Amino acid sequence: MNLEAERAVLGSLLKDHELMDGCYLTAEDFSDFEENRTLFKVLQYAKEHFEGEKEPFDPVLLVTKWGERLQRVGGLNRIMSLRSSIPSTSSFNHYQESVRASRIQRELQEMGQQIAAGGGGDLSELRLKMNQLAELQRGQEGSGPVHMASLLDGHGLTIMKRAQCSGVTGAKTANDDISQMSGGHQPGDLEIIAARPSMGKTQYVLNDMNAVTKDGWAAVIFSLEMSALKMVERLVSIIGGVKNKRIKSGLMSDNDWDSYSKAVEIIASRNLYIDDTPGSTVEYVRQQVKQLKKKHSKLVVYVDYLQFLNTERKFTKNNERIGHITKVLKGIAREMAVSVVAISAVGRDCEKRPDKRPLMSDLRESGDIESDADVVTFLYRDEYYNADTIKKKIVELIVAKGRDIGTGTFEMVFENETGRFINMTKEQKEKLAEKVREREREAHSKR
Repeated sequence: MNLEAERAVLGSLLKDHELMDGCYLTAEDFSDFEENRTLFKVLQYAKEHFEGEKEPFDPVLLVTKWGERLQRVGGLNRIMSLRSSIPSTSSFNHYQESVRASRIQRELQEMGQQIAAGGGGDLSELRLKMNQLAELQRGQEGSGPVHMASLLDGHGLTIMKRAQCSGVTGAKTANDDISQMSGGHQPGDLEIIAARPSMGKTQYVLNDMNAVTKDGWAAVIFSLEMSALKMVERLVSIIGGVKNKRIKSGLMSDNDWDSYSKAVEIIASRNLYIDDTPGSTVEYVRQQVKQLKKKHSKLVVYVDYLQFLNTERKFTKNNERIGHITKVLKGIAREMAVSVVAISAVGRDCEKRPDKRPLMSDLRESGDIESDADVVTFLYRDEYYNADTIKKKIVELIVAKGRDIGTGTFEMVFENETGRFINMTKEQKEKLAEKVREREREAHSKR
């Protein structure tokens, strides 16, 4: 065991809590010396739950929060001693490398002793253990600069697999055209669905969840505005095609009940989750996603909606708060290899313009949404503003930002009574395009 390195790691963390962001160690990396393991667990918890504090590892704060537990490992005196024993934190990476190396050495010695005693187990168990140790070694080394050619090993096979997926390599979206353009929801991406009120943001997201879970993906929505029951009732309307007002009133026909029962069966067979915990924070979302990810490797996370999500950190300005939240959501997407889709409100300035379609500039008062998001899609229903529109029951999906995928506008049919978003056929698209051209010719002739 390397107790000196363990103490150096703990002392460095106590001196600079931001080092925890780059710490790859776990409590299991520390030796059986319980004092070190216990203190490391406390620091992990403090970093995760008290990040809003200016100094989450302040000795007095730690003892106040976990006095009894820390008293068993030396209390305030030991914390102060560890903190003062490190003149500089510049060697932190070296310290944690030493701790991880000691763990690997311990486990290799244990394996050797088991083999020598004839109790090494079967070959498959040994291989599994060796693979686990190799993973530990890779985690210790970190990624660092790698030659680009190494990333292309077997890449041709990856491309061939993409072709077998008909271009949709991630989770299929509610809109077929966007799925083809983007490859579907991609793990690591933060997507924003933004619109003014009454455009159908929540209904679209529920349609999206329906599409995502058809192919075996899991989906979870953190509903911060609507109760879980109301959200599920909307999903039943969408899947079953039952008018939502009939579900609300209870006045349903026999056909409605049949459709309702089928929708309930479908929902029960899918990996669909909802969390409507009041006052949810982005830190809470991170914890729940982490747990779900253990159950489902393929997961899409939805937040309805961004402006209602809180954080444990304190901010004086709302745009700074939103900016922090979007950065954490992007971090969740990357760290946990999930796709995060967040609904966002759009400022009313767009309604002052002749063309009321939202623009990227309409998001700029909302923190760093524009810069943090990989994809930004606006929803727009022209019939909400123009009674004589040719786009009756049509919702425009305006992909205004698409990192690596481009931009574009796509239409879907919107059934307001059921909340369904329906992909348009080729004939419907052509007919709508011709109507648009005809309206443009009429407008041009009147000038």
